[in-house]
Amino acid sequence: MKEENRSRPLSFDGKFVRAHLVERVRDYAANGVVTNLSNQPMIVAGDVPGVIPPWKSTILKGGTIAQAERVSIVDVPDPTNLGGIMFDGWDWFGNRMAEFPRTTPLFISRHDVVGEVALNPWRFSNHPEPLDETERYDIQLNLWWAPAGTDAVIHNTHSFLEIHTQIFGLGRIQIFKDQAGTELYREISAAPGDTHDPIVRVTGRRSYIYPWHRGWIDEDCIWMAIELHPKQA
Repeated sequence: MKEENRSRPLSFDGKFVRAHLVERVRDYAANGVVTNLSNQPMIVAGDVPGVIPPWKSTILKGGTIAQAERVSIVDVPDPTNLGGIMFDGWDWFGNRMAEFPRTTPLFISRHDVVGEVALNPWRFSNHPEPLDETERYDIQLNLWWAPAGTDAVIHNTHSFLEIHTQIFGLGRIQIFKDQAGTELYREISAAPGDTHDPIVRVTGRRSYIYPWHRGWIDEDCIWMAIELHPKQA
């Protein structure tokens, strides 16, 4: 039998952000943004138990997770000098992407592969005509940090399924008809504790299409990327 409440720090746990992973969760007290990283509902204890659906999140303040398969718990205990996070083992994103705009203050943490999952990408993405097809994915997490007013750059390419959980601050995902960003047609608000629905369209086996989109940072923000990378056959 697997050990209950098996916990470890995530690779981006540090001075400014406390972050850990818990698996086979039973009656576990938590503080912070808790994200359900599984296909099974997470149950929050209470007079009226709360249900957090798969791949969604909530904020707990000493609340108890009665049951879950796998969760991340991420908290900013003190926002004082939060911009110093960039010196806590993080990279300016331009160090990883040469063509990234030199004046954009977007910073990325280390990545952490926290497990794997089998899921139907068509149903995960809320495809209107899902196929009966299951794939296995590695679950990879990382954090992003940007100050207020940052344009996190319009893009539309990912080789994986991706959603985001907001950890700190307010922001938006903006979706456009064009790369230039002249035709904005949709916005998804992001407040702490929110995990948005996927914005990807699955078009075939390991084939994903994203609209032109960007993160827009209204306040100093930290958010967590949840990336589902198809496992090699």
